[in-house]
Amino acid sequence: MVYLPHWPIPSTLGKKIIDFQTVFERAKIVLERLGNPHLKMPPAIHIAGTNGKGSTSNIIAKIFQCHNYKVHLYTSPHLHNCNERIVINGEIISDADLFLCLEEVRLASAGVDLTFMEGFTIGAFVAFAKFPADILILECGMGARIDITNIVENKIASIITAISLDHQEYLGETLEEIALEKCFVAKAKTPLIVSPQSKNVKDIITNFANQINAPIYHYDDDFFVEKIIDEDNKINGNFNFFWSDELLLSNLNSPNLLGDHQYHNCASAIACAMALSNQYEFNFSGINRAISCVKWASRLEKIENNLLKLLKNPQSEIWIDGAHNEGGAFVLNQWLESQSNKKNYVLCGFSKNKCKVNFLNKFNSENCQLIAIRVELEPYPEASEVICEIAKNNNIEIIDGKNLYEAVKLIGKINQDEEVRIVICGSLHLARDVKSFNENFIDW
Repeated sequence: MVYLPHWPIPSTLGKKIIDFQTVFERAKIVLERLGNPHLKMPPAIHIAGTNGKGSTSNIIAKIFQCHNYKVHLYTSPHLHNCNERIVINGEIISDADLFLCLEEVRLASAGVDLTFMEGFTIGAFVAFAKFPADILILECGMGARIDITNIVENKIASIITAISLDHQEYLGETLEEIALEKCFVAKAKTPLIVSPQSKNVKDIITNFANQINAPIYHYDDDFFVEKIIDEDNKINGNFNFFWSDELLLSNLNSPNLLGDHQYHNCASAIACAMALSNQYEFNFSGINRAISCVKWASRLEKIENNLLKLLKNPQSEIWIDGAHNEGGAFVLNQWLESQSNKKNYVLCGFSKNKCKVNFLNKFNSENCQLIAIRVELEPYPEASEVICEIAKNNNIEIIDGKNLYEAVKLIGKINQDEEVRIVICGSLHLARDVKSFNENFIDW
């Protein structure tokens, strides 16, 4: 892919763009030794973005599955074990198959220094080439331009989900720079579906798509969803889907994934299906069934485990969510504000140097009490004291909760019999802490 001379390249990206042709040299050596499995996989729907990639990927996969298509799915990161990243025909890859695929990569990579993401993704390509399927849903790990998944050539559609500030050390300091990196998920003459974006980001994506001649479908301009208001003037959760200003699908069930942002993710997934409807057959019942049963772990997931024993009131709730950047914090706080009147606690832990003021600020209100925790099963965790220092230096009220167990125990002690709602967020590695706590719980 080459930039046209008049494209406004941000100066900070200039050198990286010149190096574009050499990004995949290591991977190509290994892939050639393996017989180029990336050229033998099913046609791919390639998904980039900051927030919503995993949810949108799973919704699209479920739409195809509900229409009797065989689907492979590749996502990242994993929560509990690496197998989660590779789904073969609807089933997480077995230990035996994963071992064999990665062993092939290990042997083929002799003398080549691959990163973990490169090696594991090539292993996924080996798996996807071994097992027949009709479609591959392929999620970018980071960005798109220099992401290993972008070595795949057989794309039939691309999606860019909501873009927010994240991974600035690799992708750029501004939304516009990050958007430009994500644009490389697009391919000439291949549909590009774009979730809701800010105007500047939308303009960059549109300019890019026009230059490479990629048909583009924007939320609001080309498709959108509308919640249904019932006879009592209440929103019941069901929604209508509009395509080119025409009502295409009416009274769809509310998404099984919680939060208003999931309506946007559903819209992008359905729009992708519509853009591919000449190649694949989709109907109302299959789409309705898909959005009603789709699951995606640790995205506003209600926790029902031993952590609840630390709270006195049986009506108290504990949730975990993958929000880890400003955009994720914004939609999570929106959801909290829409919930019934319980006292809200937001427990946040981060990887080192990932705690951002704009994330914490989203919960700096009377509606929430922030508590900093250390992520115990995070390889490079940020200390809870550091999170507190960042917050207090910016006039954000916060409590040092130390770790997950101590924080929940403290909330139970403070509130006694009062109902509370706890949301755990900041790092997806916290999902491991939640599971580990449940498995190793001692009756305190």
